[in-house]
Amino acid sequence: MSSTRSILAPCVLATCAFTLSPHAKAQSLTGNVGSAGISDGEQSVETRFGINDAGDAAARIHYDFAATGWYQLRLISSFSRPDNEDWDFSAFTVENWFQWSEEARSGEGFNGGLRLAYGFADGGGPDEAEVRLTITDKFAGVWEWRANAIGEVETGEGSEGGVEIETRAQLTRGIDTGVLGASGARLGLEIFSEWGNSRDIGGLEEQAHQIGPVLKLDWSNGVFLQSAIRAGLTEASDDAMFKVFIGREF
Repeated sequence: MSSTRSILAPCVLATCAFTLSPHAKAQSLTGNVGSAGISDGEQSVETRFGINDAGDAAARIHYDFAATGWYQLRLISSFSRPDNEDWDFSAFTVENWFQWSEEARSGEGFNGGLRLAYGFADGGGPDEAEVRLTITDKFAGVWEWRANAIGEVETGEGSEGGVEIETRAQLTRGIDTGVLGASGARLGLEIFSEWGNSRDIGGLEEQAHQIGPVLKLDWSNGVFLQSAIRAGLTEASDDAMFKVFIGREF
């Protein structure tokens, strides 16, 4: 493990340095309420798609590799399609996951982690750096809640000052279902909140808050699927959005 730490240290320190720079971003169409569950040696691939009521769409392709029981690397290629325009590559992101707390062997209890990410923007725009704190709590056998706190900044030419602040929360319950032959399913509710830039956080109607149902399915062969619909709660929010993720662990 010590050799792995020495290899990762420069990458981690570089990412931390980037996050000290001061971003404004649109509402996430492909975002998740993340957890920090890391299993040594596990890999996965995933495709995400999201679209809002105005016709704007976004997509991401992920590759994840858990190098140890506490560190995971995620590589992300992001694409966007503004309404009535063509699909374009928008960014390549390197995301570092660190797990600092693990639930009990029974599967219940807290799971805590930290993510440090740096996104290289395509087309000469400013890059983006992000810090995310993730907390998951499994309780009462079938229930799980997740919470994320996110700070994001722009770096490089054309960057804006301040930190974009965002929170996400999700509550789900395990359910018995044979839909599509899935071996496991969770149904619940999630809320995404974008509070604004730290230099000038506006009133409630200037913030973007959305809420809606989420469904998760997984299969014994490692395939997993997640889908959600969210509705806007404030004037600055998109009125509605839909997302679907599908991937496989191996």
